[in-house]
Amino acid sequence: MARLRVGVIGCGTVAQIMWLPNLRDLDDQFELKAICDISPGLVESLKSYYNVSSGFRDYRDLIAEQLDLVIVLTPGSHAAAAMAAMEAGKHVIVEKPMCFTLREADALIATSERCGKRLMVAYMKRYDPGYRYGRELVRSMSQLRYVQINVLHPSEPLYFAHHRLRRFNDVPIEKSQTLQAEVDRLVIEAIGPVSERLRFLYHDVFLGSMVHDINALRGILGTPDETLFTTLWPEDVIYPTITTILAYHGGPRVVFTWSYLTELRDYFEELAFLGESSRVRIQFPSPFLKHFPTPVEVQGMENGTEWRKRVNVSYAEAFKEELLHFHDCLDSGKEPLTHGVDGREDIAVLQRILAAASPKGLGGEAAR
Repeated sequence: MARLRVGVIGCGTVAQIMWLPNLRDLDDQFELKAICDISPGLVESLKSYYNVSSGFRDYRDLIAEQLDLVIVLTPGSHAAAAMAAMEAGKHVIVEKPMCFTLREADALIATSERCGKRLMVAYMKRYDPGYRYGRELVRSMSQLRYVQINVLHPSEPLYFAHHRLRRFNDVPIEKSQTLQAEVDRLVIEAIGPVSERLRFLYHDVFLGSMVHDINALRGILGTPDETLFTTLWPEDVIYPTITTILAYHGGPRVVFTWSYLTELRDYFEELAFLGESSRVRIQFPSPFLKHFPTPVEVQGMENGTEWRKRVNVSYAEAFKEELLHFHDCLDSGKEPLTHGVDGREDIAVLQRILAAASPKGLGGEAAR
């Protein structure tokens, strides 16, 4: 298959650390032809650095270019740009979350089907070789009793210093205010007119971080049947510790705790599957470290003795693996593993988890 001509919308942190360098590295499969960002200084800087022929500040100008694939990495909902790109005949990859509301998700899925264009949600952990290895071990376990998911999330800038990042303070305040108003509108549609704190946590933590672990869990065990409990504490911090308990009917209970512990530079993210006679722990590295393996720890019993081993499957970069998967999907006509329906289900699960934190429930889509 010929190289895919690519346009990237949104050139912030994850674009500069992972997507743009990886597209350049995978130059047998991809050709970066255009970039777009609301910061004019950033567009000019990255155009020069990556030798890109076209740079835009409006995504509609980018999708008018002769492109095969558009990658949407903007910080807000990706629905409008993604649908416009598919309507213009482009395949689309969107960073997680796919969007903020189930209405948008349904529209994205319908647009993909109507236009005959592939839509992939970029859950890089699902393509990680360590995760794939651990997934098969978990699926072969007998008597799975209990799942623990723990995320200890340090301040992200602690992982930025060794990367080449460019930022420019040149976005008009009116533009920033318009974008924030759109975020607020969509979040209220999703979860109702709740407190400003809950609106922030929904788009920044639930959809911004926890969505990865919910998707990884679903990729192994499927969607939980019920949310039993959610608590957020303490009340007086911007980023609280969040614990939720999920249940599979006839299967395990899941205890998921996410905690933002800012000052210690030691990112910890583990999915632990605990059975009567075996245990599997999948331990993800920081998403801002390149080519770090995802260790898998395995325990079992043999002839009355306990054994354990730690496996580093590969140094392959998960962000690259998902790009190669998408290229293969277009080449073979397959549907991406993390498609639009998969992304929609994550949003629905996270809305239920947040709703369980409120004794009065939530409004918006989360109430339906």
